[in-house]
Amino acid sequence: MPTGELTEEFLDSIIKAYDVRGLVDSQLTPDFAFVLGSAYAKFLQEEREPSTIIIGEDMRPSSPTLADAFSDGATSQGMDVIRIGLASTDMLYFAAGKLNMPGAMFTASHNPAAYNGMKLCKSGAV
Repeated sequence: MPTGELTEEFLDSIIKAYDVRGLVDSQLTPDFAFVLGSAYAKFLQEEREPSTIIIGEDMRPSSPTLADAFSDGATSQGMDVIRIGLASTDMLYFAAGKLNMPGAMFTASHNPAAYNGMKLCKSGAV
């Protein structure tokens, strides 16, 4: 996704009912992860959520790069980030629930290796 081309058609192709996911490098890029991190931070601030986001990632090679870009986007809006590193989605949700902080998990779950995605939750893993 080239920077600046967040069309409705593009967003509809990657935003699903419970997550954001797409093909790495063509749909899901570091630039898009930065934009999403920034937008999620703004949303959390408007919702009066805690100012720290917990971020986890799966073993996909693209996960650390996407998590880095998302973190940069979130911190550009004044949020703090706690990176828990390699984790399962359940571990991220547990941390978000236990620490009462919002979270972001980088995983494409059962999808093929060419994909990656993000699962977002508010504080308390809601």
